[in-house]
Amino acid sequence: MKNSICISRFVLKNINYICHIISFRLYYIIGASMNYIKFENFRKITLKKFLKEKSISIRAYQDLLNEGILVNDSSVHNNINLGKGDIVKIKIDSEDLDYAPIEGELNIVYEDENIIVVNKPSGLTVNSKNQLSLANLLAYYFQKNDIKSKIRLINRLDMNTSGLMMVAKNRYAQAYYQKQIEENKTHKKYLAYVAGALNINELFKINLEYDEISKTYRNSEKGRLAITYFKTLSCDDDYSLIECDIKTGKTHQIRASLRSMGHPIIGDKLYGSAYNFDRFLLHSFYLSFKEFVGQESIILENLPEFKPFLLKL
Repeated sequence: MKNSICISRFVLKNINYICHIISFRLYYIIGASMNYIKFENFRKITLKKFLKEKSISIRAYQDLLNEGILVNDSSVHNNINLGKGDIVKIKIDSEDLDYAPIEGELNIVYEDENIIVVNKPSGLTVNSKNQLSLANLLAYYFQKNDIKSKIRLINRLDMNTSGLMMVAKNRYAQAYYQKQIEENKTHKKYLAYVAGALNINELFKINLEYDEISKTYRNSEKGRLAITYFKTLSCDDDYSLIECDIKTGKTHQIRASLRSMGHPIIGDKLYGSAYNFDRFLLHSFYLSFKEFVGQESIILENLPEFKPFLLKL
């Protein structure tokens, strides 16, 4: 498939947004089981170092060597020097589903051989065992499309938060994308409506510690550092629209940070909102990353459906 750019226009309050999805070489085949991940090498490098750069752990590397790594379709059982143009293939073992498959609507924003990015709706848990969850819907999709993998969540969202979530189709892709997140090479941004007039354009730092009594994260000298860049996009006396660019991946860091400023997210009663909505007005709308195999830049944007709630304010 050729490179494609899809542009759609959305309106949020008084601000026009352009939502674009830029994706390169989406060459997956739905319904076909993939047995190998294929990499092409572009420089002189050892096989071990090459796979380490793909986030293949030492233990996984040894297991792959024992079984045989295919280099130019020849089985290799030791560390060799790779040349430019060499093709490396590592085998993917078939896995049983670890969640019950349940049919339901699944909004897929991006997919290739190794990852799916979905737009999770609010009100749906990620992987709760005792109620319908995103993992159940993914399991049904995997079963229907013969994707023989466990449900490997790369990032998570609270039940009442909506937006983009990454799900790996194999353990090697999961390790790669999780490392990308740990090293801040994956870029995620959120949109939040908060109560009151908040005019901000700054990098905000706070130390957050979990409070057992309130079941929330609060500012504490003993807490872990959470860093977010907050930028006001629109503002009036009643509420403000804030872009939240997270620099760390701490639990509830956006919710707790905004509450500490005296501007809780609308609908987030746990953190002080006075609005009794069935969701938070918080949405993970932007995601960019380097694709696992080809290292192409992927940029995804997906805007929220906040308008029905804004009309109630």
